[in-house]
This record gives sequence, structure tokens and C-alpha cells, in this order.
Amino acid sequence: MAMLENFIEDYATLRHQADAEPRAQEAARLRHKLWRKEIGMAVVALGAMAMFVDAARAFATVVG
Repeated sequence: MAMLENFIEDYATLRHQADAEPRAQEAARLRHKLWRKEIGMAVVALGAMAMFVDAARAFATVVG
């Protein structure tokens, strides 16, 4: 859960910096960084989901 909270804090910080930054080049860099962070979060979430589904199937096999 701490990992998710860390992602959320980083996301909020990057979003705020991207919106508040007056220089166009710096804002574009921060937006790209934000997109990479969003993609990373999606990959981590999909990996966790696959792990939990696999664990549930294994548990169902043992119990059932």
C-alpha cells in the first residue's frame, strides 16, 4: 500500500509542477515524465493483478 501512496504523491507533485512551470520546455519535460510515471503505474497494477489472480487460482486448487 505504501508503494501506491508513493506513486500517488509523485503523480500529484509532477502534475502540480507541470501545471505551474512557466517555461514551455520544462513543462513539456515534466509532462513526459508524468506520462512515463502513469505507464509505470499501469504496468505495476497489471502485474499485481496477475499475481493475485494466479495466487487465487492456486489457492482454489488447494482448497477445492
